[in-house]
Amino acid sequence: MRIVPRRWNAEVMAMVAVLVVAGAELLVLVLAAPGQRPVISGVLLGSAAAVLVVFGEVWHVLRRRDRRGRPPRQPRPSDEAWFSAEALEGFPVDGIRRWLVGRDAPDPNRFYAAWVLATHGRDVQWIVRHLDLPEDAVRLLVGAARERGSDSG
Repeated sequence: MRIVPRRWNAEVMAMVAVLVVAGAELLVLVLAAPGQRPVISGVLLGSAAAVLVVFGEVWHVLRRRDRRGRPPRQPRPSDEAWFSAEALEGFPVDGIRRWLVGRDAPDPNRFYAAWVLATHGRDVQWIVRHLDLPEDAVRLLVGAARERGSDSG
């Protein structure tokens, strides 16, 4: 099981390498003779800047390659797409009408959602548990969805 995506592994390793090199440079600077420290400091500063530039360029190239290889994002379907005329085709309005009347009647959109879930293969118990609808109504919806699926397939 991978916790971190692959592209982050290379970036983390590059950052660790930069930190190790910086630590080694500081160690060399501390151990150098006092007269040589200005020259060594200049060399180390230049090499650190070069490593930083190379790291930045490699990171930029990898990110550009990653973006280019990725397919363009598809827009997410809106709520209307779930309840379009095609999605609600075959919805048994007459069969569930008795559950839509009264003061404590469930929201019709929950029945539409149950219908869409039933057409996508969800069973009665799952829909009853997640949408809190009467089991008889959901049984009717699932049966009609199965009939619709067998007619089209």
